Amino acid sequence: MKKILVGAFPFFCMILMITFISREKPIQNLREYTVTVQHGLLTLPVHNDQDVFSIRGQWYFTPNQFYYFKDNTRPLYAPLPGRLSETALKTDFGYASYGLRIVGLNPNKVYALQLSHILSSCTIVINGIDRAGQGQPGVSARTEIPGKTISIATFKPLKNGTADIIINISNFHNRYGGTDQSIILGSAEMLNRSFVFNLLFYNIASTVLLLFSIFFIILHLNYKKIPYILWFAFAAITISIRISVFYPHILAYIWPAIPWKLYFILRYSSMPLTALFFTIFINKILNIRYTSVYRSIIVICLLSTTFIVIAPTLLVSRYLYMQQALVFIAAIYDAVIIIRALVKREKSAIWIAIVLCILAGFALYDTLVSQWIVSGKLLLQEGAMVAIIIAVIMSIDGYAEAIHQIEQLVEELKRIQTALRRFFPNQLLMFLQKTSITEINTGDFSELSMTVLSIDIRSFTSISEQLSPDEVFILLNNYFALVAPIIRQYGGVIMKFLGDGFTALFPENSDTAVLCGIEIQKKLQEKCIQLKNLQSIKIRAGIGIDTGRILLGVIGNDSRLDSVVISNTCYTAEELQAATKIYSNTIIISESIFRSLKRPEDFHIRCIQESPIIGEAEQSVLYEVYDCDMPDIQNKKRQTASRIEKALKSIKERDYARAQTYLTQSLEIFSDDPLALYYQRLIIGMLSDNS
Repeated sequence: MKKILVGAFPFFCMILMITFISREKPIQNLREYTVTVQHGLLTLPVHNDQDVFSIRGQWYFTPNQFYYFKDNTRPLYAPLPGRLSETALKTDFGYASYGLRIVGLNPNKVYALQLSHILSSCTIVINGIDRAGQGQPGVSARTEIPGKTISIATFKPLKNGTADIIINISNFHNRYGGTDQSIILGSAEMLNRSFVFNLLFYNIASTVLLLFSIFFIILHLNYKKIPYILWFAFAAITISIRISVFYPHILAYIWPAIPWKLYFILRYSSMPLTALFFTIFINKILNIRYTSVYRSIIVICLLSTTFIVIAPTLLVSRYLYMQQALVFIAAIYDAVIIIRALVKREKSAIWIAIVLCILAGFALYDTLVSQWIVSGKLLLQEGAMVAIIIAVIMSIDGYAEAIHQIEQLVEELKRIQTALRRFFPNQLLMFLQKTSITEINTGDFSELSMTVLSIDIRSFTSISEQLSPDEVFILLNNYFALVAPIIRQYGGVIMKFLGDGFTALFPENSDTAVLCGIEIQKKLQEKCIQLKNLQSIKIRAGIGIDTGRILLGVIGNDSRLDSVVISNTCYTAEELQAATKIYSNTIIISESIFRSLKRPEDFHIRCIQESPIIGEAEQSVLYEVYDCDMPDIQNKKRQTASRIEKALKSIKERDYARAQTYLTQSLEIFSDDPLALYYQRLIIGMLSDNS
């Protein structure tokens, strides 16, 4: 017993880990309400982002038509969720349109409509636009492509707060047509986050079962004295596959091009194969059997699986109840064997009895759901996962250390998931129009309008030469820890860390990037960077900001990927950041930024370059943002701004004498102005060269 408890400890840790992940679910605080559709109309109560609505009731119904909101001559109604046979079609085979008008929506909010797996296919049309679908509805079995996943349709209501929804449904491949689960309406952000969470959660669960299977197969290959381990591994693999082909349909996202027939086979064959492997597992571990009944169950399970593989899908789904009956026959046989083992006081009998009760209970519930007797989602995979874990604990005597290694591997997978998000932020996924990092491939790219902020520490080389190597890294990490949250606060995402600086992208308007730069400079003026020996260092940084079109994409190969931005805008931002050294200021923005500011009067801005540095050919206008200067400096720069601007225009016209006059007038007001002093030195040097 002590060895079992020690060996079971990693699995209890795994259950706690999955429970912790569930408690961190982003939609824990959602409030779900059931609302009823009355004759094709749904009026929503006052709600917010935390409210989710489960929609049921009578929709408009138009048989044998697609893209019909309602039949204006003779409106028909049908329940949704519901079967096609409960409508005017009077059969589960055919096609039709369901219509619904929703009122009471917030026109400034983005919503999402979530449909569970429809039999056999559907498209969702909202306000006249196809938003999502499952497969491709058709008017016959030849034109219909059955769906494999759920649908989440994102939309924005009309200005009057309404939305007209059409769901085109067809079924020519399953014994039932339609859906038995409610349609969910809520905030697009919350529903999408919920789905991504479920995808990650079930992916971890499926991976865990697969790892269990691999572990026990390796164990069997190295220690053949426990043959039941191999069949236990096969049962776990079958359950893992079942998890991947039911909600949230992990396999369909990993392999989008999987043929529907193969997907159908994997779904339906998981039940007889689980019964087959579990029956053999019980026979091997307890060494008790009724030979003729045992062999009959094995043969029937194999024949059932073969029938699923080779028979037409419609025929298979029509006789699904026979496969479910087979599972219960196998469960009854297994129960008899377990009772005999309990009478004989077999060591593993209690554990196996618990496993069988769990599997039988969930299998009975799934049978009721699949026969549309009760409404809900299929849960056998969840129950099987719990049963498999219990069976693992039963089989763990003598293998505590090996199972602990599996638990460490599961934790490593979790750390890898976390690390991936740190290397490839969610914002970049959004920019690439992806919902998961698993969708990222080489060659993925998006052309976007972005504001680019480039920042770099001034005199970093001289600072780092005075520090030890570990102090240099402490300095950089503390510096990034200070400024990175400000980037996120203003809606930006750091694209690349470049030694002592970085490049950040801002998808919003240019004002947010400029405000972010000002906030960073103020924070650097207020705070020093602490080192481990209580030494503190004051850091100065230069910031350059430009806006324009960028190419954001993924480059690399199968073993190594990286994100990259290809754009002259990034290069310009870096050049502006470097120019802060020349002009002895903190923030320089381009003319594009200045012209795109929605409220330039909210900032302290002055022109610092009307033409490029003398000798260069390219024309360029630059501006300094000096909101982070001391109030008296701001006042002096504001007083001299017009004279500086006149001096710059004179330089542009090569009238250096007049420019010198304006610069002298400016220095009389602000004698320490680095910009005026710089141009004065530049003009004096050039005049002396010409003479």
